[in-house]
Amino acid sequence: MAKSNISVEEQNTRVSTLLRQVDEDVRKKNFEEALDKIRKVYEYDIRNIYARAYEERVLLMMVERDRDQAIRAVEKTSEERVDAEVKKRLRDFYRQQETGSEKRKQTEHQEQVLEERARHASVNEAQQESGKDLSKIETDTTRQIAELEQRLLQQIKKQTGAKEDILPGETVLAEYKKRISQYESAEDQRKKIEDEAFAKMKEEHRRSQEQLVKRMDEERKTLLEREHEKAKQTSFDAYRALMTLMMEIAVPSEFQSPIMKSLKKSFSLTDAEHTMLERDVRVRTYIETVRRLYQMPKQSEEDFAHLKNLRTLFGITDAEHAELVKRVKKELGLPDETAVILIIDDDPAIRKFVEHVLRRTYKTVLSAETAEAALLTIQSTPPSLVLCDINLGISVMSGFTFCEKIRSGEAGAQLKSLPIIFMSSMVDEFFIKSAKQLSVKEFLPKPFSRESLETVVKNSL
Repeated sequence: MAKSNISVEEQNTRVSTLLRQVDEDVRKKNFEEALDKIRKVYEYDIRNIYARAYEERVLLMMVERDRDQAIRAVEKTSEERVDAEVKKRLRDFYRQQETGSEKRKQTEHQEQVLEERARHASVNEAQQESGKDLSKIETDTTRQIAELEQRLLQQIKKQTGAKEDILPGETVLAEYKKRISQYESAEDQRKKIEDEAFAKMKEEHRRSQEQLVKRMDEERKTLLEREHEKAKQTSFDAYRALMTLMMEIAVPSEFQSPIMKSLKKSFSLTDAEHTMLERDVRVRTYIETVRRLYQMPKQSEEDFAHLKNLRTLFGITDAEHAELVKRVKKELGLPDETAVILIIDDDPAIRKFVEHVLRRTYKTVLSAETAEAALLTIQSTPPSLVLCDINLGISVMSGFTFCEKIRSGEAGAQLKSLPIIFMSSMVDEFFIKSAKQLSVKEFLPKPFSRESLETVVKNSL
């Protein structure tokens, strides 16, 4: 309506004015106002190429702005979470240090009390032992002195009035000197015992103090290392989460590189640690992509092409891809299509039926008419699972003999635990019991359906 009420010249004038305003809004990053003005331009000229160009530019800049805001919000949230976690851990660490210091003080005090008691006990024991020795020496000395005095008195009485000049006083003095010397020797021995006991106790105290200090240093070192590892792991988790987020929201590499460089510096990560974490994130992302692919009801060629491109982008080798797919399928309960299955049956119809059913899922399905032929096949291509008939007709070996050779290791030690399924129309209790004794995975009665065959094979693998 607006277009029909004004002239073409007026329309062009208004469009030019609006486009100048749009350019001004873009420079000022007023993207919403710029879009409103572009819509007004379309009211006058729906095919205006300048308006189209401005619109694409504004939408792209809005996407980049929203992406930058999201990244900044994530960085801020992550930094706040990391700061809060670090502060909490520091508080806990200091609290633990204070508690540990108090406990160590109590322990030191208790040890000092015990050591003091032990020292006193050792000294008292030494004093008691030396006291016993001294008492014995004193008693013996007193007794000997008394005996000497008695003999001296008797000798004096006998020699009273004699002409010879006997000096009983000198003899008694010599005996007293001898006993005094013995007493002094005993006293020296007692002191020696006390000194040795005190020196031993002092050395033991010094040794225990050194051990205590060494143990405290080791505990402190272990605690610091543990806290360092925890802080490092927290940094790894935060860095990994941010890297995963940028991959999920498809941040362009020109924006991703400076962000990761800043984060690497913030978390004090080395180039080797960055490479390790980047590889870990890529593998995890690839695993999640594989899991989502196989959780889909049906996969298309386009899905597998996308997975192949992602594998090239992330540097996942073919061997790694095969192992990851195998692991994901196992987690999801899906059959392993890389499994090698060997069928042993003398009936060609049974072999063809089983091959036809299993080749719909598994890439490698082999067959043999006899057990002897199967053993030769096993030597060149080790299977993941064997389906074996019990009565093999023209074969010299039966299914039981074949299984016994496998379990005994004749076909190779690595195949002793090879999963084996018996297929037979003989469902007698004796055969089933014999199969269990040979550690046969399943007993599949003939005839069997496609569904039962697929289920048994899947469960056995």
